[in-house]
Amino acid sequence: MMKKILTIAFVALSLGACKKGFDINDNPNSSTDAYPGLVLTNALNTTASSTTGSYEFYRFASPWIGYWNFSGAISGFLEERSYNITPSYAGATDTWANLYNNLEDYEYLETQSKVLGKPYFEAIAKTMKAFDYQYLVDFYGDIPYTQALQSTKFIRPKYDKAQAIYEDLANKLDTAANLFKANIGKVASTDLPYDIMYGGDMTLWGKFANTLKLRILLRQTEMTGRTDYIKSEIAKINANGLGYLTAGETANVQPGYLNSSGKQNPFYSSFGYDTQHNPQSGHQYYLAAEYSIDFYQNNDDPRLGRFFSTINDGAGTTYVGHPFGPTATEAEKPAYISAIGPGLVAYPDDASRAQPLITDFESLFLQAEAAERGLISGDARTFYEAGVTQSFIALDLTTDQAATYLSSSSVANWDDPANTGSGISAESTSYDDKLILIIKQKWAAANGFNDIESWCDYRRLGLPADIPISNNPAATTRKIPVRMPYPQSEYSYNPDNVLAEGNISQFTSRVFWDVK
Repeated sequence: MMKKILTIAFVALSLGACKKGFDINDNPNSSTDAYPGLVLTNALNTTASSTTGSYEFYRFASPWIGYWNFSGAISGFLEERSYNITPSYAGATDTWANLYNNLEDYEYLETQSKVLGKPYFEAIAKTMKAFDYQYLVDFYGDIPYTQALQSTKFIRPKYDKAQAIYEDLANKLDTAANLFKANIGKVASTDLPYDIMYGGDMTLWGKFANTLKLRILLRQTEMTGRTDYIKSEIAKINANGLGYLTAGETANVQPGYLNSSGKQNPFYSSFGYDTQHNPQSGHQYYLAAEYSIDFYQNNDDPRLGRFFSTINDGAGTTYVGHPFGPTATEAEKPAYISAIGPGLVAYPDDASRAQPLITDFESLFLQAEAAERGLISGDARTFYEAGVTQSFIALDLTTDQAATYLSSSSVANWDDPANTGSGISAESTSYDDKLILIIKQKWAAANGFNDIESWCDYRRLGLPADIPISNNPAATTRKIPVRMPYPQSEYSYNPDNVLAEGNISQFTSRVFWDVK
C-alpha cells in the first residue's frame, strides 16, 4: 500500500511542477478528464508548499513576530525591515496567486466529486477551500469569493465582505464535518491512497474541519457583541460529536518527500539544505532574532537547541541572535549568529518529514484558549499543558523535559503565571494571566511551524506585548503591519472592484476581526 501511495504522490508532484501561474482567463471547470483523487493528491501537496511550507509564510512574519532576523550574508529585505510594503511586494503577490491557484483545484475536486458520487472527496474539498480562504481573508480582508473561481462567467469578480466570508466558511465546515461523519468507514479502498494527509480517515478529517472552524471563531473573540454568535457556532461543532484534533493527530501532508532534488519537504527545501548538505539560500538569509534567543535561553527552555543551532551553523558553542531593524553587517553573518536549528531542518532526516498544516499543539492551544474563555467544556490547564508537551515532542524532546519545564519555568507554570521575572503580568491588563500564558506558549511553539498564526494572534490580541518594533531608519511608521496590500495584479486586471475597496494602508486598513 505504501508503494502505491508514493507512486500516486509522485505523479501528483510531477503535475504540480508543471502547473502554470495564475491566469484569470483559465476555466478550471472546463476539463472533466482528471480523476478527483489525483487532483486531491496534487492539491494537498500544493497547499503544503504554498502555506505552512512556503517561503512566503515566513519571509515577513518571522522577523515581524520576533522569531528570525535577516543575515548579513545578503543586503536587502528593506521592505520587511521598514514595513514599507507595496502591492508589488512578493509576500503579497505570491500568496494571493498561490492560494487562488490552489482553490481552483479544490473547486474542481468538489464539482467532480459530486458528479461521481464521492462525498468524502467533496467534504475534503469544502474543508480545504475554507483553509485557503481563511488565509486570504487574514492577509487581505475583503476578497473575491462568491464570484471567484468562475473565470469565464466573472472575469472581474466582485469583492465580498470579509466577515460574511468567514461566516460562510463556518457553515461550509459544518457541512463538511457532517459529510465526514456520514462517511466514516465508507471510503473506497482504491481512493484511500489519494489522501496524502489522513489516508481516508474521515474521523480525523472531521476533527480537522472542527479545529479549523474553532480557529476561525477565536479570531473573532475581540469583536464587540460576537460572543453569542461564537457560542452558537461552537454548539454546531458539539452537535457533530467529532471533537477537535488532539495529541498525535497533526494534519501532516506526506506525498513521499525524499532527500532528492525536487522532492524534499517544502519548508526544508527553502530553509534547510540541498541534497549535498549545502545550506539553501533561506538557511543563510534567515538567522535567529535576539528576541527569540533571549526568550528560550533566559527561561531555560530546552527547545532553544532545537529551534536554533549554535553559531556557525552548529560548529560553535554559543547561541546568538541579533536585533530587528538595522541593515545587517558582517557581524550578523551565519558564522556569528545562530541559524535555524535541527528541530526544524535536521539533515537529511527533515528532508523527508511530513509538512504540517495544523499541528496538534496548535489545536490544543486553541482549545485551551476556548476553555479559558468559557466557550468550550474541558479544563484549560489540561489543554494548555498538553499543547506545550506536544510542542516538545514535535521537536524530538521528551515528555519528562516538558514536565520539568511546565513545573519550573516562570513563563510556563500554570499555578504561578505571574511569577516574578516572567514578564507576563506586565504585558497586559486587558487579559487574565492564564490567557496571556496560553498565547505566550503558543507563540513559543509556533516558531518555524506557522509564523502566520503568531502574526494573527499579535494583531488580534497584541500578544506577546513586548515584540520588538523595527528601528530601521526607513521605518517611518514604527508599527507592525496589520495586513497585506492587494497585489498589483488586481489593480491591473480587476481595477474597478479593487479600487472600490478604497486606499489600502498596511498600518490602518485592518481585517474585520482585528479591532485592537
